[in-house]
Order: sequence, then C-alpha cells, then structure tokens
Amino acid sequence: VDTAFTWGDDRPLRTPWHKTLIYEVHVKSFTKRLPAVPEPLRGSYAGLATDPAIQHLKSLGVTAVELLPVHHHLDDRHLRERGVSNYWGYNTLSFFAPHAAYDAPSNALSPVTEFKMMVRSLHAAGIEVILDVVYNHTAEGSE
Repeated sequence: VDTAFTWGDDRPLRTPWHKTLIYEVHVKSFTKRLPAVPEPLRGSYAGLATDPAIQHLKSLGVTAVELLPVHHHLDDRHLRERGVSNYWGYNTLSFFAPHAAYDAPSNALSPVTEFKMMVRSLHAAGIEVILDVVYNHTAEGSE
C-alpha cells in the first residue's frame, strides 16, 4: 500500500440516506459504453473519473456510485477452457487490491493509485463511492 498518496481535503461526503441516489455501475462496461470518455481511458478507473463520466452521473441526479466488484479476482478454469472470462468479478481473491485489468493501459501509475484518484475525483464532484462486496463469492485459491 502506498501511504504517500495525497488525499488533500477529501473526506467522506456523508450524504443523508433520504437524499441519496445510488447508481450501480460496472467500471469497465460503463466507461467503455460512454462515447465521451476518451478511448485510452475506457474500461478503467481513470475513465470513471473523467469529466464526461462524472457529468453523465450528475445529469442523472446520482449522489453515490455502487461499484460492482473492483477487487482482484480470478477467472475460473471452466471459463478459461471455454475462452471466456469472469467479466463481473464475482470471484474475489483479494478484497483490498483493485483489479489491475481496470487500470488504464496508458497509465504509468499503479491500479491502487488510479483507484484512489478516481475516488478523490468522484468525491470532489459530490459523488460517494460504495463497493459491492460479496463475501460468499470468493475465489477458492485452487486454480
């Protein structure tokens, strides 16, 4: 963990529940399908932090995003054998490590730093970040 990241004045927003509008979002899908997100950032944490992505969320009245699993996860053997992957991420291997595949390919930063920058940008726009964590969908480690 890089403890040198500068959060600045970023703090939890604590939007009251009666004023909260949660938008469940898959980082990769959302940013790949939003045409205004720059091509090199589509499918990434950085893509979700772009102005077009944030403005789209704000235009919907969103006050919080619930990120579908963004933790490091495995592709089950039976999926790999069929030539497909665990797209949704429900086979978590490490709850505290952002999935590296959602890091922008052009990014020289670590996925952890890019993830933190995304959170900071969303908070600055008044959007809270909630992580979808499903503890009974964890990788067995037998791969």
